Amino acid sequence: MRKNKDLLLGMIALIVLVVITFWLLRLLWSGLGVVWAGMLSLVDTVSTLDTVLVIALISSAITVLGLIVNSIISIIIKASEHRSKVKAELRAKMEKPYSEFVSLIFDIMANTKQEKVISDEEITNRMVLFSKEVTLYGSNKVVRRWAKYRISLASKPPLAESMLQLENILFAIREDLGVKKRGMKKGELLALFINDIEEILQNKKAP
Repeated sequence: MRKNKDLLLGMIALIVLVVITFWLLRLLWSGLGVVWAGMLSLVDTVSTLDTVLVIALISSAITVLGLIVNSIISIIIKASEHRSKVKAELRAKMEKPYSEFVSLIFDIMANTKQEKVISDEEITNRMVLFSKEVTLYGSNKVVRRWAKYRISLASKPPLAESMLQLENILFAIREDLGVKKRGMKKGELLALFINDIEEILQNKKAP
């Protein structure tokens, strides 16, 4: 009984589909006929016009088309210039906070090598200040990597992992300032202020 019911529904659906397809094809054919008739009418009209008038119409059409194209190009150029201007302004606002962040990293590294250069309270205050600045003007990549680093501090990650996260932030900062990574490898920025970075990374890889 159920099979007969499914067969009946399938036949009905097929009939409906055929009817709709036929209707759409007929509508398309009718539309093509109207377009073709319009084109023939336009050709007949143009052929009866004076040659000078036809040339004038063509010249006017080209002029209007040129104006439209120039307007579109002008809009695109202005939009591109506006985006470039906004990016430049944001970079200018973040140059000082980014520079202070790099100084903070050097101070943190100095703390691990000798007696404390700065107190933990000062480090926390400078990190909070950087968070405020990056929230307003930092790129999305910098914000995401900085947030990931701040969250990871709660679990007290190994030194190598923490350093690599800081390096990822530095890479994002350099990119935000217009400096491409261009094949720089993991640990190359860290080597600027950690002498034994290769040993630290090797220990991280070791089981």
